[in-house]
Amino acid sequence: MKTTTAATATERLLIVDGLRGFALFGILIAHITYWFNAGPMPDGVIQKFDGIPFQIAATFEGIFVSGKFYTFFSFLFGLSFALQMKSRDFTIARFGWRLCLLGLIGLIHSLHWRGDILSIYFVVGLVMIPLRRLTDKWLVVLAFLLILNLPSRIREVYHWIKPVAEASPQQRKIEEANTRQYWDMLKSGNYVELIKSNIPAIATKFDFQFDSGRIYITLGYFLLGLLAGRRRWFADLSENRSFLRRWFKISGWATLGIIAVAVPFGLMFGQGPPKPWFNIVMGTLFDAHSMFLTFFYITGMTHLLQKKSWASLLQHFSVIGKLALTSYLGQTLIGIVLFYGLGFNLLGEINPWICLLLTFPVYGLQVVFSHWWLSKFYYGPVEWLWRSLTYGRWQPMRRVIIS
Repeated sequence: MKTTTAATATERLLIVDGLRGFALFGILIAHITYWFNAGPMPDGVIQKFDGIPFQIAATFEGIFVSGKFYTFFSFLFGLSFALQMKSRDFTIARFGWRLCLLGLIGLIHSLHWRGDILSIYFVVGLVMIPLRRLTDKWLVVLAFLLILNLPSRIREVYHWIKPVAEASPQQRKIEEANTRQYWDMLKSGNYVELIKSNIPAIATKFDFQFDSGRIYITLGYFLLGLLAGRRRWFADLSENRSFLRRWFKISGWATLGIIAVAVPFGLMFGQGPPKPWFNIVMGTLFDAHSMFLTFFYITGMTHLLQKKSWASLLQHFSVIGKLALTSYLGQTLIGIVLFYGLGFNLLGEINPWICLLLTFPVYGLQVVFSHWWLSKFYYGPVEWLWRSLTYGRWQPMRRVIIS
Protein backbone atom coordinates (compact mmCIF):
# COMPACT_ATOMS: atom_id res chain seq x y z
CA MET A 1 0.00 0.00 0.00
CA LYS A 2 2.83 2.41 0.83
CA THR A 3 4.51 1.63 -2.47
CA THR A 4 1.35 2.56 -4.37
CA THR A 5 1.03 5.83 -2.49
CA ALA A 6 4.65 6.72 -3.20
CA ALA A 7 4.22 5.95 -6.88
CA THR A 8 1.12 8.11 -7.01
CA ALA A 9 2.92 10.99 -5.30
CA THR A 10 5.82 10.69 -7.74
CA GLU A 11 3.43 10.68 -10.69
CA ARG A 12 1.67 13.76 -9.32
CA LEU A 13 4.93 15.66 -8.93
CA LEU A 14 6.01 14.66 -12.44
CA ILE A 15 2.70 15.86 -13.89
CA VAL A 16 2.84 19.23 -12.10
CA ASP A 17 6.49 19.71 -13.07
CA GLY A 18 5.59 18.65 -16.60
CA LEU A 19 2.86 21.29 -16.73
CA ARG A 20 5.36 23.91 -15.57
CA GLY A 21 7.76 22.82 -18.30
CA PHE A 22 5.03 23.07 -20.94
CA ALA A 23 4.01 26.52 -19.65
CA LEU A 24 7.63 27.67 -19.98
CA PHE A 25 7.67 26.36 -23.54
CA GLY A 26 4.70 28.59 -24.36
CA ILE A 27 6.22 31.56 -22.52
CA LEU A 28 9.38 31.14 -24.59
CA ILE A 29 7.35 31.22 -27.82
CA ALA A 30 5.57 34.39 -26.70
CA HIS A 31 8.84 36.17 -25.90
CA ILE A 32 11.16 34.93 -28.62
CA THR A 33 8.81 35.48 -31.59
CA TYR A 34 9.20 39.25 -31.34
CA TRP A 35 12.84 39.29 -30.23
CA PHE A 36 12.30 39.51 -26.44
CA ASN A 37 11.12 43.07 -26.90
CA ALA A 38 8.86 43.74 -23.92
CA GLY A 39 7.22 46.93 -25.10
CA PRO A 40 6.05 48.98 -28.08
CA MET A 41 8.11 48.95 -31.25
CA PRO A 42 8.92 51.90 -33.52
CA ASP A 43 6.84 52.32 -36.67
CA GLY A 44 8.04 50.27 -39.58
CA VAL A 45 9.73 47.48 -37.62
CA ILE A 46 6.99 44.89 -38.12
CA GLN A 47 5.80 46.34 -41.43
CA LYS A 48 9.02 45.42 -43.18
CA PHE A 49 8.28 41.71 -42.69
CA ASP A 50 5.82 40.07 -45.03
CA GLY A 51 5.01 36.78 -46.68
CA ILE A 52 2.97 33.71 -45.88
CA PRO A 53 5.40 32.26 -43.25
CA PHE A 54 5.28 35.54 -41.32
CA GLN A 55 1.48 35.69 -41.51
CA ILE A 56 1.20 32.10 -40.28
CA ALA A 57 3.62 32.73 -37.40
CA ALA A 58 1.90 35.99 -36.38
CA THR A 59 -1.56 34.37 -36.53
CA PHE A 60 -0.41 31.32 -34.59
CA GLU A 61 1.22 33.44 -31.89
CA GLY A 62 -1.77 35.77 -31.65
CA ILE A 63 -4.43 33.04 -31.40
CA PHE A 64 -2.70 30.22 -29.54
CA VAL A 65 0.09 31.83 -27.51
CA SER A 66 -0.35 35.53 -26.72
CA GLY A 67 -1.99 35.96 -23.32
CA LYS A 68 -2.36 32.19 -22.81
CA PHE A 69 0.80 31.08 -21.01
CA TYR A 70 1.39 33.71 -18.35
CA THR A 71 -2.10 32.61 -17.27
CA PHE A 72 -1.02 28.94 -17.31
CA PHE A 73 2.07 29.76 -15.25
CA SER A 74 0.01 31.85 -12.82
CA PHE A 75 -2.42 28.97 -12.26
CA LEU A 76 0.52 26.73 -11.35
CA PHE A 77 1.85 29.36 -8.92
CA GLY A 78 -1.52 29.35 -7.14
CA LEU A 79 -1.41 25.56 -7.09
CA SER A 80 2.08 25.60 -5.53
CA PHE A 81 0.78 28.05 -2.89
CA ALA A 82 -1.93 25.54 -1.96
CA LEU A 83 0.65 22.74 -1.76
CA GLN A 84 2.94 24.86 0.43
CA MET A 85 0.05 25.58 2.80
CA LYS A 86 -0.29 21.83 3.39
CA SER A 87 3.36 21.37 4.29
CA ARG A 88 4.33 20.97 7.94
CA ASP A 89 6.73 23.92 8.03
CA PHE A 90 4.34 26.42 6.39
CA THR A 91 3.90 29.72 8.20
CA ILE A 92 2.60 33.04 6.92
CA ALA A 93 5.82 34.74 8.03
CA ARG A 94 7.97 32.30 6.06
CA PHE A 95 5.73 32.51 3.00
CA GLY A 96 5.80 36.32 3.16
CA TRP A 97 9.61 36.27 3.42
CA ARG A 98 9.74 33.82 0.50
CA LEU A 99 7.62 36.25 -1.53
CA CYS A 100 9.91 39.16 -0.63
CA LEU A 101 12.88 37.18 -1.91
CA LEU A 102 10.97 36.43 -5.12
CA GLY A 103 10.21 40.14 -5.44
CA LEU A 104 13.92 40.93 -5.07
CA ILE A 105 14.78 38.40 -7.79
CA GLY A 106 12.06 39.96 -9.93
CA LEU A 107 13.45 43.44 -9.34
CA ILE A 108 16.92 42.36 -10.48
CA HIS A 109 15.34 40.63 -13.47
CA SER A 110 13.32 43.77 -14.32
CA LEU A 111 16.51 45.80 -14.51
CA HIS A 112 17.62 43.53 -17.34
CA TRP A 113 14.29 42.89 -19.08
CA ARG A 114 11.04 44.83 -18.95
CA GLY A 115 8.84 41.78 -19.37
CA ASP A 116 9.57 40.33 -15.91
CA ILE A 117 6.59 38.64 -14.23
CA LEU A 118 8.19 37.75 -10.88
CA SER A 119 7.80 41.24 -9.44
CA ILE A 120 4.09 41.02 -10.34
CA TYR A 121 3.89 37.64 -8.58
CA PHE A 122 5.35 39.24 -5.47
CA VAL A 123 2.54 41.81 -5.31
CA VAL A 124 -0.25 39.37 -6.23
CA GLY A 125 1.17 36.77 -3.85
CA LEU A 126 0.83 39.20 -0.94
CA VAL A 127 -2.85 39.66 -1.82
CA MET A 128 -3.25 35.88 -1.76
CA ILE A 129 -2.38 35.73 1.95
CA PRO A 130 -5.68 37.22 3.24
CA LEU A 131 -7.67 35.62 0.40
CA ARG A 132 -6.51 32.11 1.31
CA ARG A 133 -9.35 31.85 3.84
CA LEU A 134 -12.10 32.31 1.26
CA THR A 135 -14.52 29.42 0.87
CA ASP A 136 -14.40 27.38 -2.32
CA LYS A 137 -17.58 29.06 -3.56
CA TRP A 138 -16.14 32.55 -3.21
CA LEU A 139 -12.84 31.43 -4.71
CA VAL A 140 -14.68 30.28 -7.84
CA VAL A 141 -16.76 33.45 -8.13
CA LEU A 142 -13.88 35.87 -7.54
CA ALA A 143 -11.47 33.88 -9.74
CA PHE A 144 -13.77 33.90 -12.77
CA LEU A 145 -14.67 37.58 -12.39
CA LEU A 146 -10.97 38.46 -12.33
CA ILE A 147 -9.99 36.03 -15.10
CA LEU A 148 -12.64 37.63 -17.34
CA ASN A 149 -11.08 41.00 -16.46
CA LEU A 150 -14.23 42.55 -15.03
CA PRO A 151 -12.41 45.54 -13.43
CA SER A 152 -11.06 46.57 -16.86
CA ARG A 153 -14.45 46.13 -18.53
CA ILE A 154 -16.06 48.36 -15.89
CA ARG A 155 -13.39 51.02 -16.45
CA GLU A 156 -13.84 50.81 -20.24
CA VAL A 157 -17.62 51.25 -19.96
CA TYR A 158 -17.08 54.24 -17.66
CA HIS A 159 -14.67 55.83 -20.16
CA TRP A 160 -17.18 55.14 -22.93
CA ILE A 161 -19.80 57.08 -20.99
CA LYS A 162 -17.33 59.74 -19.88
CA PRO A 163 -14.54 59.80 -22.47
CA VAL A 164 -11.08 60.84 -21.35
CA ALA A 165 -9.08 63.34 -23.34
CA GLU A 166 -6.95 61.77 -26.05
CA ALA A 167 -3.21 62.27 -26.09
CA SER A 168 -2.17 65.44 -27.86
CA PRO A 169 0.02 65.27 -30.99
CA GLN A 170 2.92 66.53 -28.89
CA GLN A 171 2.43 63.77 -26.31
CA ARG A 172 2.30 61.16 -29.07
CA LYS A 173 5.54 62.49 -30.52
CA ILE A 174 7.20 62.25 -27.11
CA GLU A 175 6.00 58.64 -26.74
CA GLU A 176 7.25 57.76 -30.23
CA ALA A 177 10.61 59.37 -29.48
CA ASN A 178 10.92 57.43 -26.21
CA THR A 179 10.05 54.20 -27.99
CA ARG A 180 12.67 54.85 -30.68
CA GLN A 181 15.27 55.83 -28.05
CA TYR A 182 14.76 52.60 -26.11
CA TRP A 183 14.85 50.52 -29.30
CA ASP A 184 18.12 52.15 -30.37
CA MET A 185 19.56 51.57 -26.90
CA LEU A 186 18.73 47.85 -27.13
CA LYS A 187 20.44 47.76 -30.50
CA SER A 188 23.61 49.63 -29.61
CA GLY A 189 23.68 50.41 -25.89
CA ASN A 190 25.98 48.91 -23.29
CA TYR A 191 25.11 47.02 -20.11
CA VAL A 192 25.02 50.10 -17.86
CA GLU A 193 22.70 51.92 -20.28
CA LEU A 194 20.36 48.91 -20.31
CA ILE A 195 20.09 48.92 -16.51
CA LYS A 196 19.61 52.70 -16.32
CA SER A 197 16.86 52.71 -18.94
CA ASN A 198 14.94 49.93 -17.21
CA ILE A 199 14.81 51.57 -13.78
CA PRO A 200 11.96 54.02 -14.58
CA ALA A 201 10.22 51.32 -16.65
CA ILE A 202 9.41 49.34 -13.49
CA ALA A 203 6.67 51.84 -12.61
CA THR A 204 5.51 51.87 -16.23
CA LYS A 205 5.20 48.09 -16.13
CA PHE A 206 2.78 48.27 -13.21
CA ASP A 207 0.79 50.97 -15.01
CA PHE A 208 0.46 48.57 -17.95
CA GLN A 209 -0.56 45.73 -15.63
CA PHE A 210 -3.45 47.74 -14.21
CA ASP A 211 -4.43 49.44 -17.49
CA SER A 212 -4.57 46.14 -19.37
CA GLY A 213 -6.08 44.23 -16.46
CA ARG A 214 -3.32 41.60 -16.52
CA ILE A 215 -2.70 41.94 -12.80
CA TYR A 216 -6.37 41.14 -12.09
CA ILE A 217 -6.23 38.16 -14.45
CA THR A 218 -3.06 36.92 -12.77
CA LEU A 219 -4.75 37.08 -9.36
CA GLY A 220 -7.73 35.20 -10.79
CA TYR A 221 -5.51 32.33 -11.93
CA PHE A 222 -3.69 32.33 -8.59
CA LEU A 223 -7.06 31.81 -6.91
CA LEU A 224 -8.06 29.10 -9.37
CA GLY A 225 -4.77 27.31 -8.72
CA LEU A 226 -5.44 27.58 -4.99
CA LEU A 227 -8.83 25.95 -5.56
CA ALA A 228 -7.23 23.17 -7.61
CA GLY A 229 -4.86 22.45 -4.75
CA ARG A 230 -7.67 22.38 -2.23
CA ARG A 231 -9.78 20.07 -4.39
CA ARG A 232 -6.75 17.85 -5.08
CA TRP A 233 -7.27 17.94 -8.83
CA PHE A 234 -3.70 16.76 -9.41
CA ALA A 235 -3.19 14.78 -6.20
CA ASP A 236 -6.08 12.43 -7.09
CA LEU A 237 -5.71 12.23 -10.85
CA SER A 238 -7.61 8.98 -11.23
CA GLU A 239 -10.62 10.33 -9.32
CA ASN A 240 -10.62 13.61 -11.24
CA ARG A 241 -9.99 12.15 -14.69
CA SER A 242 -13.63 12.50 -15.81
CA PHE A 243 -13.79 16.06 -14.42
CA LEU A 244 -10.64 17.10 -16.29
CA ARG A 245 -11.79 15.37 -19.48
CA ARG A 246 -15.15 17.14 -19.32
CA TRP A 247 -13.49 20.54 -18.99
CA PHE A 248 -11.12 19.62 -21.81
CA LYS A 249 -14.10 19.17 -24.12
CA ILE A 250 -15.97 22.23 -22.84
CA SER A 251 -12.95 24.52 -23.17
CA GLY A 252 -12.07 23.17 -26.61
CA TRP A 253 -15.52 23.74 -28.09
CA ALA A 254 -15.86 27.11 -26.34
CA THR A 255 -12.52 28.22 -27.82
CA LEU A 256 -13.65 27.30 -31.34
CA GLY A 257 -17.00 29.01 -30.75
CA ILE A 258 -15.40 32.27 -29.65
CA ILE A 259 -13.08 32.25 -32.69
CA ALA A 260 -16.08 31.61 -34.95
CA VAL A 261 -17.83 34.65 -33.47
CA ALA A 262 -14.85 37.01 -33.06
CA VAL A 263 -13.42 36.71 -36.60
CA PRO A 264 -16.56 37.71 -38.57
CA PHE A 265 -17.48 40.26 -35.91
CA GLY A 266 -14.08 41.89 -36.27
CA LEU A 267 -14.32 41.93 -40.06
CA MET A 268 -17.78 43.49 -39.95
CA PHE A 269 -17.25 46.21 -37.35
CA GLY A 270 -13.49 46.60 -36.98
CA GLN A 271 -12.97 48.99 -39.87
CA GLY A 272 -12.99 52.77 -39.64
CA PRO A 273 -12.40 55.01 -36.62
CA PRO A 274 -12.07 53.47 -33.13
CA LYS A 275 -15.38 52.43 -31.55
CA PRO A 276 -15.42 52.12 -27.74
CA TRP A 277 -18.24 49.56 -27.74
CA PHE A 278 -16.36 47.44 -30.30
CA ASN A 279 -13.21 47.47 -28.18
CA ILE A 280 -15.22 46.40 -25.12
CA VAL A 281 -16.80 43.48 -26.97
CA MET A 282 -13.54 42.35 -28.56
CA GLY A 283 -11.68 42.69 -25.25
CA THR A 284 -14.31 40.52 -23.56
CA LEU A 285 -14.07 37.91 -26.33
CA PHE A 286 -10.26 37.91 -26.13
CA ASP A 287 -10.23 37.39 -22.36
CA ALA A 288 -12.84 34.62 -22.62
CA HIS A 289 -10.85 33.01 -25.44
CA SER A 290 -7.66 33.17 -23.35
CA MET A 291 -9.48 31.63 -20.39
CA PHE A 292 -10.92 28.68 -22.29
CA LEU A 293 -7.70 28.04 -24.22
CA THR A 294 -5.74 28.10 -20.95
CA PHE A 295 -8.18 25.53 -19.52
CA PHE A 296 -7.78 23.50 -22.72
CA TYR A 297 -4.00 23.47 -22.38
CA ILE A 298 -4.07 22.59 -18.67
CA THR A 299 -6.58 19.75 -18.94
CA GLY A 300 -5.26 18.48 -22.27
CA MET A 301 -1.63 18.35 -21.17
CA THR A 302 -2.60 16.75 -17.85
CA HIS A 303 -4.36 13.99 -19.80
CA LEU A 304 -1.53 13.49 -22.31
CA LEU A 305 1.27 13.49 -19.75
CA GLN A 306 -0.37 10.55 -17.98
CA LYS A 307 -0.12 8.38 -21.10
CA LYS A 308 2.73 5.89 -21.30
CA SER A 309 3.42 6.94 -24.89
CA TRP A 310 4.18 10.46 -23.60
CA ALA A 311 6.51 9.28 -20.83
CA SER A 312 9.70 10.48 -22.52
CA LEU A 313 8.20 13.89 -23.30
CA LEU A 314 6.96 14.13 -19.73
CA GLN A 315 10.52 13.62 -18.53
CA HIS A 316 11.77 16.47 -20.73
CA PHE A 317 9.01 18.84 -19.65
CA SER A 318 9.36 17.88 -15.99
CA VAL A 319 13.11 18.58 -15.77
CA ILE A 320 12.42 22.10 -17.03
CA GLY A 321 9.56 22.33 -14.53
CA LYS A 322 11.83 21.32 -11.65
CA LEU A 323 14.12 24.20 -12.62
CA ALA A 324 11.23 26.54 -13.46
CA LEU A 325 12.71 29.70 -11.95
CA THR A 326 16.20 29.05 -13.30
CA SER A 327 14.75 28.15 -16.72
CA TYR A 328 12.57 31.29 -16.84
CA LEU A 329 15.52 33.56 -16.02
CA GLY A 330 17.72 31.54 -18.37
CA GLN A 331 15.34 32.26 -21.24
CA THR A 332 15.83 35.98 -20.67
CA LEU A 333 19.61 35.57 -20.67
CA ILE A 334 19.44 33.68 -23.96
CA GLY A 335 17.10 36.32 -25.40
CA ILE A 336 19.46 39.16 -24.45
CA VAL A 337 22.43 37.34 -25.99
CA LEU A 338 20.56 36.57 -29.20
CA PHE A 339 18.72 39.81 -29.84
CA TYR A 340 20.27 42.76 -28.00
CA GLY A 341 23.31 44.75 -29.01
CA LEU A 342 25.13 43.20 -26.06
CA GLY A 343 25.08 39.95 -28.03
CA PHE A 344 24.28 39.04 -31.63
CA ASN A 345 22.02 42.10 -32.16
CA LEU A 346 19.25 40.24 -34.05
CA LEU A 347 16.53 42.55 -32.69
CA GLY A 348 14.23 43.40 -35.58
CA GLU A 349 16.68 41.85 -38.04
CA ILE A 350 15.26 38.36 -38.56
CA ASN A 351 11.72 37.43 -39.51
CA PRO A 352 9.45 36.53 -36.57
CA TRP A 353 8.65 33.18 -38.16
CA ILE A 354 12.33 32.27 -37.93
CA CYS A 355 12.34 33.43 -34.31
CA LEU A 356 9.38 31.16 -33.61
CA LEU A 357 11.32 28.20 -35.02
CA LEU A 358 14.24 29.13 -32.76
CA THR A 359 12.02 28.14 -29.84
CA PHE A 360 12.80 24.48 -30.44
CA PRO A 361 16.62 24.55 -30.31
CA VAL A 362 16.59 27.04 -27.42
CA TYR A 363 14.14 24.94 -25.41
CA GLY A 364 16.05 21.80 -26.36
CA LEU A 365 19.22 23.38 -25.01
CA GLN A 366 17.42 24.08 -21.73
CA VAL A 367 16.22 20.47 -21.56
CA VAL A 368 19.77 19.16 -22.03
CA PHE A 369 21.11 21.55 -19.40
CA SER A 370 18.34 20.64 -16.95
CA HIS A 371 18.94 16.90 -17.33
CA TRP A 372 22.66 17.41 -16.77
CA TRP A 373 22.19 19.73 -13.79
CA LEU A 374 19.66 17.52 -12.01
CA SER A 375 21.94 14.52 -12.44
CA LYS A 376 24.41 16.30 -10.15
CA PHE A 377 22.31 18.60 -7.96
CA TYR A 378 19.01 18.50 -6.07
CA TYR A 379 17.88 22.01 -7.03
CA GLY A 380 18.39 24.51 -9.80
CA PRO A 381 20.94 27.24 -8.92
CA VAL A 382 18.34 29.97 -8.42
CA GLU A 383 15.92 27.57 -6.67
CA TRP A 384 18.71 26.53 -4.29
CA LEU A 385 19.56 30.14 -3.44
CA TRP A 386 15.89 31.04 -2.99
CA ARG A 387 15.30 28.03 -0.74
CA SER A 388 18.45 28.64 1.29
CA LEU A 389 17.58 32.29 1.93
CA THR A 390 13.99 31.31 2.78
CA TYR A 391 15.11 28.95 5.56
CA GLY A 392 18.14 31.00 6.60
CA ARG A 393 20.60 28.16 6.10
CA TRP A 394 22.38 26.62 3.16
CA GLN A 395 20.40 23.72 1.75
CA PRO A 396 22.04 20.47 0.55
CA MET A 397 22.88 20.95 -3.10
CA ARG A 398 25.09 18.28 -4.62
CA ARG A 399 23.67 14.79 -5.02
CA VAL A 400 25.54 12.06 -3.21
CA ILE A 401 26.15 9.24 -5.67
CA ILE A 402 26.64 5.90 -3.96
CA SER A 403 28.71 3.56 -6.11
